[in-house]
Amino acid sequence: MPGEVDGQVRGATLASIGANFGAIAFARAGLERVLRWCVALANAEHTLPVASVAGIVIASLVWNARTGLTFVPALPPATLLIVTLAFFVIAVLFSTVWLHRVIVELAIYFGLWGIFPIFAIRLNYLAATLNFPLQDTLFARADSALGFDWHTWASLAWSHPALINVLILCYRSNIYQPLILVLAFALWGPRGRNRELLTATVLASLLTVAISAVLPAFGPSKAYGIASAWDPVLAALRAGSHMPLRYVGIVTFPSFHASMAVILAASMRGYRYGFVAAVIVNSLMLLATVPIGYHYFADVIAGCAIGFGSLYVAHLAANRTKAFVHRLQYEGSAEP
Repeated sequence: MPGEVDGQVRGATLASIGANFGAIAFARAGLERVLRWCVALANAEHTLPVASVAGIVIASLVWNARTGLTFVPALPPATLLIVTLAFFVIAVLFSTVWLHRVIVELAIYFGLWGIFPIFAIRLNYLAATLNFPLQDTLFARADSALGFDWHTWASLAWSHPALINVLILCYRSNIYQPLILVLAFALWGPRGRNRELLTATVLASLLTVAISAVLPAFGPSKAYGIASAWDPVLAALRAGSHMPLRYVGIVTFPSFHASMAVILAASMRGYRYGFVAAVIVNSLMLLATVPIGYHYFADVIAGCAIGFGSLYVAHLAANRTKAFVHRLQYEGSAEP
């Protein structure tokens, strides 16, 4: 009898140990699947631009909940988010039910480009309320050290009305160029170029907001008594006013238009004639930053540097995603 009891005890113990090992193995396998899914999601083609734009939206909403700025037109956040959500519903449908990669890419990036500029401007306004000391004197000295006379160059440009009209058109093209490129890259590739374009633009925007918050300025036009659309907006933000604010660019240093000119032109590489056209248009945008954007020359140099740097980082991120997708498809592993 004792031997029989001992055998039963040992059997029960072994069964319990086996069950525990089975539970541990099952939990480990489940955890590995979750981690693999998380890694795959983090490295998915559209995750980085979606996450970065979402971060700007959330930061803007949270910060403004404390600051209470109002805007004209009002553009309620709920309305903007619903419209963006509609684009993402389209993307989900055409990536799961009706498989169509081009429609998915168009829906995602049209949705992101529709919401990103609005909340980026709001974030810029909120950063301006930090009210750091103005640095116009510093930038004027930098231009002088570079041998650049803003008034001379601006006057020369404005003395040629036909040139000014062309420069205004090119300067404003930063609004519609991205939408044209989204369509071109979705239809004709290369794959991942839309991700690179938006990621670089978001990074450049965040750097511009951060730097301009610490080094704010009105621009050289104010020293010459030339009125600009952003002077009253920046003055109101710095004074703590809660008047409704129009959507205008208030950044002097660094020039975000200069960053965009670099990013937009470089994004068209690989398109034979498109690249030439993009270089011409965006070179004119760079030229327009002084007489149309009322920028110091130092602003333009800094903006170009940010554009190249942001594009380089976005390109590295795109290459990492390509390598990950290749391993996942052909090697079946998410491990580096």
